[in-house]
Amino acid sequence: MILLLTAIFLLLLLLGMPIGLAMGVAGCAYFLFSGQDMFLNMLPDFIFNGLNSFVLMAIPFFLLAGEIMDRATISGRLVTFSNILVGRFPAGLAQVNIMASMFFAGITGAALGDVAALGKIFIPAMEKEGYDRPFAAAVTAASSLIGPIIPPSIVIVVYCAATDLSVGGMFAAAIVPGLLMGLSQMIIVYMLAKKRHYPRHEVKITPREFAVSFKDASLALLMPVIILGGIMSGVVTPTEAAACAVLYALAVSFGVYKSLNVSQLPDIFFSAARGSAKLFFILAFIGIMSWIFGFERLPLLLRDTVLAHVPSPWLILLCMNIFLLFVGMWMTEGPAILLFAPIMAPLAVSVGLHPFTWGIIMVMLLVMGLITPPVCLVLFATADIAELPMEKVFVAILPLFCANIGVIVLLNVFPELTLFLPRLLGFL
Repeated sequence: MILLLTAIFLLLLLLGMPIGLAMGVAGCAYFLFSGQDMFLNMLPDFIFNGLNSFVLMAIPFFLLAGEIMDRATISGRLVTFSNILVGRFPAGLAQVNIMASMFFAGITGAALGDVAALGKIFIPAMEKEGYDRPFAAAVTAASSLIGPIIPPSIVIVVYCAATDLSVGGMFAAAIVPGLLMGLSQMIIVYMLAKKRHYPRHEVKITPREFAVSFKDASLALLMPVIILGGIMSGVVTPTEAAACAVLYALAVSFGVYKSLNVSQLPDIFFSAARGSAKLFFILAFIGIMSWIFGFERLPLLLRDTVLAHVPSPWLILLCMNIFLLFVGMWMTEGPAILLFAPIMAPLAVSVGLHPFTWGIIMVMLLVMGLITPPVCLVLFATADIAELPMEKVFVAILPLFCANIGVIVLLNVFPELTLFLPRLLGFL
């Protein structure tokens, strides 16, 4: 019956039905055709259970805090500070693009937010300075993928809700991989700059300029510090930390930067509410699928079958990585995590990976789908901003794509990279 459920679900997706509704209809079909129609009257309970997680309350607050800081035009301050830090390196403006994305990741936690805020700044500026436009767009798109990795990350919160893991522990596990992702991209850009003779962005820094730039950017950079510090110290829960982030974002935007006005608030709240509603709609119906997977003992069956027929743990891990990379090409990361994380996590643990390590690897693999066709939302958004065919941006992004894949391979081989900080902070 699982095969029938899968076939109906895939058929509905191909027909264009929203993924949440497709899961609900496929679940109902399972109950009808499997002779388990007695459970149909429990559908409201299954839907409620899909949303009945306290940690999920953090998502609307994180979305709202990111939306406020995004509309407060803080991107210019982060760009200026990044320019002072890395602008003098070869391909300086490209390096600034990546560094700004790393800073912005700690505020919005979303790749599309990064592209929308920084793409319109960097792509024209890089082209004006002598970079070809596809390369400028590629750097912008690839660096935006750091957004869902470096905490606070909405995708990681979703993963924790799906697998009942500690949000603080997962946030700690994501910091080093996120930084490695940015560093690997900066190395690739450096190598390409030497080969293609990209311009060096000359930056003369005085102590006063550094102090002024740091002061302008510090209030924005302080927000992720407040969130992570509160969660990892145990002072507040993730939901409480997210609510504090909203209050902090409002205070900074209205009281210090003075870059927001009250008339913008309705649109900001509506945008955050719409983003939350889209995700919660999927979460509600994933409750039905989760119950069916548990009833059919699918995670245990998958684990036992794979371990019985695939002799090498490394081969199992390779197949799981390739499968998720393929899934990311067709599904956005949120629904894919909700659908596959409860099934694949036990298998990953059985081959020796810690749940934190596998969680970060899974998130990174699915996030790669944002720049791999056909469902490549970040690639389409960047190509639209750059006014280029998507194919040109995809070709230009391949070296940076390989850099990101290299980081994922590194995490598979050296899982301690994800466990060092959680162990240091007492989550292990």
